[in-house]
Amino acid sequence: MTKLHFNYKDVFRALRLAFSAKKLAMMMWGWFLAMIGYIAFTYIAFMSAGWTFIDTWQIYKIFPIPDTLAWYGWIIWFVGVIYALIVFLITGTAIAKVTYEQLKGDDFFQMTKAFKYATERMKSVVMSPFLVGLFIAAIAVCGLILSLIGKIPYFGELFTGIMIIPAFVASLFIVYLLIILLFSVLFTPAIVGTTGNDTFDSLFEVFSMLNEQPARLIWYTVILAFLAKFGALVFAFFIRIAFNVGANILTVFMGDKMIVLVENAASAFRLTIPYWCPEAYAILWDRLISIFCGPMAFMPPSYQTVNATMTIASIIMVLVYYGLILLVVSYGMTVWYTGTTCAYLVITKKKDDKDLLAQTEEIVTAQIPEPPPVDK
Repeated sequence: MTKLHFNYKDVFRALRLAFSAKKLAMMMWGWFLAMIGYIAFTYIAFMSAGWTFIDTWQIYKIFPIPDTLAWYGWIIWFVGVIYALIVFLITGTAIAKVTYEQLKGDDFFQMTKAFKYATERMKSVVMSPFLVGLFIAAIAVCGLILSLIGKIPYFGELFTGIMIIPAFVASLFIVYLLIILLFSVLFTPAIVGTTGNDTFDSLFEVFSMLNEQPARLIWYTVILAFLAKFGALVFAFFIRIAFNVGANILTVFMGDKMIVLVENAASAFRLTIPYWCPEAYAILWDRLISIFCGPMAFMPPSYQTVNATMTIASIIMVLVYYGLILLVVSYGMTVWYTGTTCAYLVITKKKDDKDLLAQTEEIVTAQIPEPPPVDK
């Protein structure tokens, strides 16, 4: 069993714990399943707005983020986002389970067992943030009803004035619940992965962490957000260097053929930053992606028409290109899920004085009654 410090130092273990072939494979599989659904719903959303598949591909490639859509298009796109989020929550729970077992000393906990564990507890992982969101929506509906009553002449404004203080308290509660919703999405996989809690117990843990250890919870979240992004960008930087080294070596004898293969592979990928993204955030990501991944991420080269064998080689190169991109983003998210597992173990120790690594799983066995004595 790994001996933890039970302080912020344990959070930094995430970079090392995440660098695991097993966890990266799990996260890549989760990304693959999430993107299949997200891409399908997003392309359907674009086509509902009159776009053709070819037009959408030429602008957004395989990872479209819409700028403008009709209201029904946004609903379709949002369904795709929710589907991807559910897949990530389940995958994160499986990674948290593997991390938890690894910290307990079992380095060979199987991926299949982890995913089975996560899918069996899918209700807890998904319903915890859903219930918070549902409660927020219910309070908001009450506010809309109050607004509707306020339209009634004479009585409406008087009633609204009387209810203004309760309405303000409800608004403060909505803000509090929004914070709970955020941390529920971020930490529920770690909670379920380590404890196997049901929906309400998982929600109770989120409320407990925020109420009893708010500073530590926020501080660990900030650290993990930095580690996940920093780790992914540095990993992308070295992946880019390795890719360039290999491409330059192959170019020695292949010449322009290799250059064409690389450019055709790069032409199939493009990042777009939607206009609704905050300007400061968009500028930051534009610069970071350009430095660590290269400018082709935003301005890919055009596809060059080649012969049949070069076309097949280009398709293979595209798959390799996307595989490397998937590997990079998977590492960043694996850092997050392993880090939240470590953070939850530390916070639980601080608030409840309970070492979750020391607990043993309860094994319930059926007691077989002894046979009655036989008279001789």
